[in-house]
Amino acid sequence: RQRWPKLSRMAINILSIPPMSDEPERVFSGARRTVTWDRGRLEAEIIEMWECLKHWKRSGILDTFIESV
Repeated sequence: RQRWPKLSRMAINILSIPPMSDEPERVFSGARRTVTWDRGRLEAEIIEMWECLKHWKRSGILDTFIESV
């Protein structure tokens, strides 16, 4: 720290970043299964909506919402 204070600060800032959770990785892999070669022309917004609905269904959020309506 005394010899290279800026480098020390940079190392602390970079190395203290928490690791990413597995959830984004699962969503990304799930999107690849959704967007098959036959569906390759789907718009990004449609894929995003589709993935959100799949996640909500799996986690039970969608069922809770449907029951309350």
